[in-house]
Parts: sequence; structure tokens; C-alpha cells
Amino acid sequence: MGEAASAAQGNAQFSQLQVTVLSSKLSTVGGLVPSKPDPYAEISVDSQPPRKTEILKKTLTPKWDEDFTLLVTPYSKLDIKVFSNNTFRAATLVGTASVELHGILLENRGKLEHVTKSTELTLEGKGKTGEISLTLHGMNVNMTKFPKKNHSRHAQSHTNGQVASGSSTSSGNTPRRPADGGRSSNRRAPPVPPPPNRSGAASGSANTTPSTTNSPSSRPQQNGDVHGAGASDGTAGAPLAPPPGNPPPSSAGNLAPPSGDPPAPNAGTNNNNEEEPLPAGWEERSDGHGRKYYVDHNTRTTTWERPQPLPPGWERRVDNRGRVYYVDHNSRTTTWQRPTTDIISNYNQWDSWRNQRNMALENLQNRFLFPNPATMVQDDPLGSLPDGWEKRVDPNGRVYFVNHKNRTTQWEDPRTQGIIQEDPLPEGWEMRYTSDGVRYFVDHNTKTTTFQDPRGGQSKGPKGAYGVPIQYERSFRWKLGQFRYLCQSNALPGHVKITVSRDNLFEDSFAQIMRLQPFDLRRRLYIIFKGEEGLDYGGVAREWFFHLSHDVLNPMYCLFEYASHNNYCLQINPASSINPDHLIYFRFIGRFIAMALYHGKFIDSGFTLPFYKRMLNKKIMLKDVETVDSEFYNSLTWIKDNDIEECGLEMYFCADFEILGKIDQHELKEGGADIKVTEENKEEYINLMTQWRFARGVEEQTKAFLEGFSEVVPLQWLQYFDERELELMLCGMQEIDVDDWERSAIYRHYQRNSKQIMWFWKVKYSKQH
Repeated sequence: MGEAASAAQGNAQFSQLQVTVLSSKLSTVGGLVPSKPDPYAEISVDSQPPRKTEILKKTLTPKWDEDFTLLVTPYSKLDIKVFSNNTFRAATLVGTASVELHGILLENRGKLEHVTKSTELTLEGKGKTGEISLTLHGMNVNMTKFPKKNHSRHAQSHTNGQVASGSSTSSGNTPRRPADGGRSSNRRAPPVPPPPNRSGAASGSANTTPSTTNSPSSRPQQNGDVHGAGASDGTAGAPLAPPPGNPPPSSAGNLAPPSGDPPAPNAGTNNNNEEEPLPAGWEERSDGHGRKYYVDHNTRTTTWERPQPLPPGWERRVDNRGRVYYVDHNSRTTTWQRPTTDIISNYNQWDSWRNQRNMALENLQNRFLFPNPATMVQDDPLGSLPDGWEKRVDPNGRVYFVNHKNRTTQWEDPRTQGIIQEDPLPEGWEMRYTSDGVRYFVDHNTKTTTFQDPRGGQSKGPKGAYGVPIQYERSFRWKLGQFRYLCQSNALPGHVKITVSRDNLFEDSFAQIMRLQPFDLRRRLYIIFKGEEGLDYGGVAREWFFHLSHDVLNPMYCLFEYASHNNYCLQINPASSINPDHLIYFRFIGRFIAMALYHGKFIDSGFTLPFYKRMLNKKIMLKDVETVDSEFYNSLTWIKDNDIEECGLEMYFCADFEILGKIDQHELKEGGADIKVTEENKEEYINLMTQWRFARGVEEQTKAFLEGFSEVVPLQWLQYFDERELELMLCGMQEIDVDDWERSAIYRHYQRNSKQIMWFWKVKYSKQH
């Protein structure tokens, strides 16, 4: 029965098991002030890396209801740990529990279908601290092939690498000191290496004499050990090997040849092995059929294979328990397995590959390290790069730019990106500057350089909206393509999973987005609504962006407000500081808006055009005020069109602003309270008032929003667009072209002429008219 159990454990195949962590009941967390924990659970199989549930807030009865798919065997053990999350220190262990699958499988006849298991949580020194409930599902095995584990002395000796014997006696299990001239008795044993992985690897126990009976025996392994089928006390007392110089014993009663057939000879290596002398303590013999076998008097074992000498720098030793191990003095390591030339060669190749891989990974990580300022070029004619940017050259000599803040790369210079002042260069051309500031051009198609501008003379024809000839004016489609190219070239592999509930959409999304690294938000999104099954192929993410934008931009939260009583575009609320965490929320909203642009999703509501100008770092003009505050615009227009000195308005370069009942005076320029507005300086006054109108009370909020936005999408990527194009990218068009929708529709499992599809379009067209 023990041998069957051992074989079953060795051959048990993995099965998929779906484990649902349902809920838990916890005791009050102790301390000076007992409080409710923020619990989460970890589940692992056979000491593998754990899987974690979501963190719940302030509860003693958490209900996770989260599913995990695990690879298990019938002998696997599930370890569950419940922790209490702490913000400023390590998580506190609340309790642990273990579930043995074998017993549960026996109770359910090998079939687990929605089996609910409740087990106690315990903690060392405190006893029971609660209980946790699990559901096991999806496993179906034949338990007749998996008997209970046998923890007898026989099974233990086999596991530890000693000889497995059919009948175990006290004298047979007592290890003897190897006959090596007493040399190993005063050697220091090494740190115990890991047990050998090869089945059947044995150490030098006293009962290693091969059996002379007809019972079956396993074939000897590479180290020459054999599994005897019936060792007796008589064989256990076989004499030790003689000292060096004396002929070895030849009595067949001491060491018999191994059972079974010898391995087929290898013609390529047999002659070489015979020319090499045997290692110390080995002897070559022949059995009654003239077949050669080899006796190891050091470990009292026999084998058909001729032993190989140890590689240079290796030494064979025996520990104080009689077990043979090998010392590599080259790397100062130990192992149970006898080294061979092939093993050493394979290890060296693997070690070389590992070093190359580690070096490549290190170089990949170092590309986002900040450069040494001392090595940066100081005389760049375009000036210094923005903070966090670095200029590099690829192996082909082409210049590219690295944004270390959000770990992105691009070909375009961020200092000139989106600023169209000249005709575009032909495909494959690049503009550079010499150390003296002289401009030259690189043709990457032919790998040549020239000082002559490949665009020829100045283009003729009328100028477009961007100050360039209309024939070269870049369309919105081209700009959008450039932006999508930057997004795709900096996309990260894998996906990021965001699990939220519809009842608490704002807070769940805030917690999950802010705990992730900003660059992780550029991975493919996988949105899960709790309690709803579905695969996110884009539709769930679109719904999440729409509903979440409706919540975060809701003026009821005092973070944003409508531009005016008849303009429902949004702008930052100067009174948002009534919420002490408002800057953190604005940083979150910045990340969320950047995610919408990066993943090509629309939001529910839009911002004012001056707000988009702030994002694009463009100057706000007087005309922009009219779309937001018509009274303020009319006042500034009157000042511009009339002689204010004749009216005697007594205006100064300062303005008053009331927020939450407090009136603050703001100087438009240094010492502005003492500078009177006149006809000569009223243009400066109007410009300063225009800029202040859109910055009053919202400087910190705007800064936090832009910081959160640039963590996901660099603001330089938006320089291609104007404020209206940015609004179109973020909010889409208000009108839906049903004809274009129908032409672009892709059908799965349906045809264009299917009656369900025809009904669908009929309803859509009826709603349009």
C-alpha cells in the first residue's frame, strides 16, 4: 500500500480547481484601541505564490465572493491567510487556515461541485481568531488511484534519498560509516543541500547490498545505487572495502551483480571509458554470463554503467549520516548528484544564458534612468529639454527622446512637437543641428546627410489656418493618426483588471486607479462589474468610462461647476477646497481623462474651451471669455473701446475675488495695487485680467489635474491639436450618423440580411426621424 501511495503521489497530474473565497467572520483586532480591520485574504497551493482578494474597509464580516482558478493535485494543500491592511506599515496577520484536498475528495467520492467548506482561522498564541468559508468546484478524479499518504519509515527513507527496501529492520536502517580509510570521519559536513530530484537516488546506507533473490528490482541509477527487494540482516553485515593496495573481495556472497539487463553499449563512448582508470574504491567484475558490472566499495553498491571520473575541481565526500555528496571547489557549492561532463557543460551554457538575459533586462530597465546632467549637451540651439526628458541615439544613428516621468519614447522633439512653422519634411528625413548650431538634414532612406533643404524653395499658394500652405496643412485625421501611433508604440503588454461595483463606482474606481502605477494604466483595460458576468471586449470599458465620467464631473461633488447658467460645459470649482482631499481627486480625474484619450473612449460631459487651452498651454484670448462669462467679457470690451481716463473709473492693476464668503485681493502684477490703469497700459490690464479670470482660485487644482494627466499621457502628445479637436477626441460628436454606423458595422454569428439585424437598423432609423 505504501508503494502504491508513493507512486500515486509521484504521478498525480494537475487538475483545475475553482476556489471561491466567500466570506469570513473575524474577532475584534486587539491593541490599545480595538478596531475593525481592513481585511483581505491570501490563498496559495503547496507553498506557491499566493493570490489575493480585494481589500475591504472596516468590517469584521468581510464578504469577498472572489473566484480563483488553481492548479492542484489530490494531495495538494490550500493555505489561507487573512490580513488586515495598514496604510503606513506592513499588513497584520489576522489568522491562518489549511485545507487538505485529499480528505475532502474522499468525502465527496472524488467529485467537487460547489462544495462549501468552512474552516477555523487560528493565530499562534491567540488560538481561534475567526472562520472563513470557501467553495470548491470543478474537480473530478478517481480516488481509487490516490490512496491516503503513508508516512511510515519506509516512505520517509525513500523520500530522503535512501534505499527503499521491501523489509525494513533496525539493523538495515542504521547507516554505517563508509570505508574510506577513516578519511571522511574528520571532514566537516557541508550545508545540507536540497534533496535530489531524481527518483531512486540513494546514499550509502548499510543495506545497499543488491538482492540475490528473484524478486523484481529497479534498475540502478547513475550514481550506482540499487533498490533491494529483500535485504536481510546477513547482507547488512557485509565486510567493508579493504584498504588501498589489497585486492578487492571477489566473493559473490558479498556484492552480487545488479538485477535486470545491462544498458546497451554506446559505441561512441565505450572505448574512451575503458581507457580511463576507475575512480578510487571502484572495481570491475563479471557475472556468470560474462557481463561486466562495477562495484563501488565506498557506498557498497553495484551498477552496469562504468563510472566516470569527477571533473576538475570536484571532490566526493560523505557526511556524518553516511550520505554521499559532491563539492565543487570552483563555485563553492555542494550537490547530491554526481557531476558529469555533460551536466557541467549544460550548466555552464545555462549560466551564460542567464547572465546575458540579466544584462539585457538591466539595460532595458536602465533606459528609463535619469541621465547624468554632466553629460548633457549645454549648447543645444533649441535650448534645454523639458524636465524629465532625455535625448538619445539608436544603433542606426537616429535621434529619439525618452520621457522618464511616464516611461515613454518618441521620435519627435518635445520642444517643437506640434508646432508647424515650415513645410513638412519628406518621408524618412530628419532635421538636425551641428555643434555650431548650423542646420542640416539626414536622409534615413539612403543614409546620407546634406545642408540643402530637401523641401526646395518656399511653397506658393494661400496659407491655411495653421500658417502653412493649404496643400501641406495637416488634417485632423492625420493628427489623430500621429497620436494613436504614439499610444500604440508605448503600449505595454498584458492587461490591467479593474473590479468595481455599480453602487460605489466613484470610490471603487478611485481606489483601484490610484493604487496602480501610472504606466500600468496604458495596458489593455479589463473592467469587471461585481456580480455581473461578462467578457470585456471594449463594450464594458466604454460603459465604465461613460458612467464614471458622469459621476466624477457631477457638480454636486463641488469639484466642478457649470460655466454659466446657460452654458453646461464644466470648469474647475474655485470652492473645491471645501473637500480637504480635493487635490488627490483632481489628480485621479487627470489620470482618468488621460486614460479615456489613450484608450480611445468618450466621456459624458466636456470642459470649457479655455480649459482645453490650458491643457494645450496656449494663451487665452479675450474672445475666449465670451463663451464662459458674457458679463465679464462685456466689461473688458467696454474698457477696450472707450477712454477710461475721461470716465474717471479709478481702476488699478488688482482685482477682488470672493470665495466661500471671503474676499481676497489679487495683484495682477507686482505692486499692482499702486499702479493706475490708463489709456497707455489698458491693453496690458485687459490681457492680465483675461488670464486671471481663468486662473483665479484654481491654480492648485489645475496643477494637480495636469500632473495626473501627464503621468499617463505626456502633454507634448497633444500639441498637434487645437482646443476644438481635443474636445472632439474626448467627447465625440453629438450627432450620430446612422448610415455611417451601418456601413461600418461588423457582425458576428449574424449576416447583414438576418432578420434580427434588419429589425435593429429599422428601430435606429425610426428613432432618427
